[in-house]
Amino acid sequence: MGLRFYDLEFNDVSRTLRIYIDKERGGVTIKDCQKVSNTISRELDASELIHFPYTLEVSSPGIQRVLKRPEHYFWAIGNVVEIDTGESKIKGYLRGTNSDGIVVATESRENIIPYSSIRKARVVEEIVHGKRS
Repeated sequence: MGLRFYDLEFNDVSRTLRIYIDKERGGVTIKDCQKVSNTISRELDASELIHFPYTLEVSSPGIQRVLKRPEHYFWAIGNVVEIDTGESKIKGYLRGTNSDGIVVATESRENIIPYSSIRKARVVEEIVHGKRS
């Protein structure tokens, strides 16, 4: 399937487990979500890890996906991102990543931003094969 785990959320109030999946190439399809949902549901039910009724949702993180972990930034290289450091917001092309942070190119300069300085980050424009989506 070529799928990878992207993120996980659990809402205590609605008892909803949300699992986000992604693909290296191409978009996540409804069929992909169904397969993952069926597999995870079977495994969770068999393991009895969750001892109360819950709702399982499986989806793509979306085009304007939130970036939380270093691998999220790596997977988003080449896309337009918006980074909030608390002191400023930077919007530009994500040029690269390393173990310490990211490089975002704006019209005026390249910004080296340590992961520790990032409060919020998301993809705002996905670039696919050199074209904006």
